[in-house]
Amino acid sequence: MQVVGISASVVVGTLLLVALWALRRRLHASERELDGKARELATSRAAEQRLVEELAEARRAEEEARRARDEAVTASRSKSAFLANMSHELRTPLNSILGFAQLVERDPSLADRHRENLAVICKSGEHLLGLVNDILEMAKIEAGRMTLVDAEFDLHDTLSGLSEMFAVEAQKRGLTLRVEREQDVPRHVHGDEGKLRQVLINLLGNALKFTPRGSVTLRASSRRSTGVREGGAPDGAAAGRVRVSFEVTDTGRGMAKAELAELFEAFGQTATGRQSREGTGLGLHISRRIVRMMGGDIRVESQVGRGTTLRFDVRLSLADAPDARAGGAARHPAALRAVGLSPGQPRYRVLVVDDRWDVRHCLLKLLDSVGVEARSATNGLGAVAQWETWAPHLVLLDLRMPLLDGYEAASRIKASARGHETVVVAMTASAFEQNRALAAEAGCDDFVSKPFRDADILGLLTKHLGARFEYEERAAEPGAAQGAPAVDLARAAAGLPAALRKDLRRAATRLDAKAVQATLDRFRPEDADLAGAVAELARGYRFDSILALSSADEEEPS
Repeated sequence: MQVVGISASVVVGTLLLVALWALRRRLHASERELDGKARELATSRAAEQRLVEELAEARRAEEEARRARDEAVTASRSKSAFLANMSHELRTPLNSILGFAQLVERDPSLADRHRENLAVICKSGEHLLGLVNDILEMAKIEAGRMTLVDAEFDLHDTLSGLSEMFAVEAQKRGLTLRVEREQDVPRHVHGDEGKLRQVLINLLGNALKFTPRGSVTLRASSRRSTGVREGGAPDGAAAGRVRVSFEVTDTGRGMAKAELAELFEAFGQTATGRQSREGTGLGLHISRRIVRMMGGDIRVESQVGRGTTLRFDVRLSLADAPDARAGGAARHPAALRAVGLSPGQPRYRVLVVDDRWDVRHCLLKLLDSVGVEARSATNGLGAVAQWETWAPHLVLLDLRMPLLDGYEAASRIKASARGHETVVVAMTASAFEQNRALAAEAGCDDFVSKPFRDADILGLLTKHLGARFEYEERAAEPGAAQGAPAVDLARAAAGLPAALRKDLRRAATRLDAKAVQATLDRFRPEDADLAGAVAELARGYRFDSILALSSADEEEPS
């Protein structure tokens, strides 16, 4: 029994030891599990802390982004306001300078020497306007405010107008200007004519400026969309579209490959451009931006001494040919100016509304000179009152005026049935196209930008009222271009005796107009065309062109 008792005690003790060991293991396992839970909790708390910090950082970043966005919007509005004010302040005096110069030029009793001085004023004013436009266009690009204004226009007329515009300048420089249009180029298209003209004027102007001798050629061709996608599926959006390509080629100085990289950079100029000391270096940069907005791009090829070619293409839409308006406008060359209404025309009444005396006075004098009855008002309230009592056929309405601006005045006039019969044309010196849209929303029938020219105003009367004018052709200037230069000046000058060329070159180097004239008189009987053309260059102070002509045979590119 005693042995049995001892065995039982041993068994019980062993069982207790086993139980204690198992309990200890479970305790250790629980401790390890608790340690793991503690570590997980610490990790979770650390992650939660990081999340709190990230959320706080995100809130700070969001607040900074909102603040930066608000500052950007404020800055954009400030820039837009500054641009609008600067545009108005710069264009308005230019409108007076160019307007009164054109007004004085209409005086038939004006002496030739005064007419020459006016021509210098007009040319300088146009040059200044071009610089102002370049700077304002660049500011609009930076502000993201440049937009396209699509409208139907006559592409053939646009090209013809460019030919007329640059023909005299080409003749003065002794260059041949060609404008070539392929048969497939459509006449009536839909797009932004103003922007397209701006690009072509810039390219042609540069080509003429940097070409001392030879020719400048503008070529236009087109490729119509087939209206079919790749694979044969119809493309309704592409139907009726046309891609028109333009190419401006000159025989000028050309550019090295190293210069081409900076050709389209803002404020960048090639060595030739810097030597000319003209322009802002913005023209080609702006032109490329415009062309890209119109669905194309500009490419350039050039060789030193052999000339430059610039090519670009734009997307336009085909438009139906408009019906001829009864009594509509016939295009007139720039050499013609209106002197009065054609017989049988009614007595048109035009109301001029502007808060500036110089603008009103210039327009009143212009309209009176062609037989149009005109009155004026200084603000929108006066415009509405004059419209109610006088019933003008057309209202030229400035948009920025005190008391009542042009937008509200147009809305009040167009609010009645009788107002729909009155043509309201908005006038503004602002650079923003959005004013055109706002004016249209207010009821304006058309839009004209300051500074405007005589032809712009009279063209509005023809377009909207069917007015027809009598034109008086100005006396042809000696050696003036008649569509194309009457004489190849560079070749003709190269045929002069060496002594005459030397004397002409010496006179041009001294900027001595009298000496130039004396030299011309020596060969005028043998070559009146050449003498007349060079005399015209002297009157325009184009001694650089005379120098290039008199040295033509000595400076041919190799």
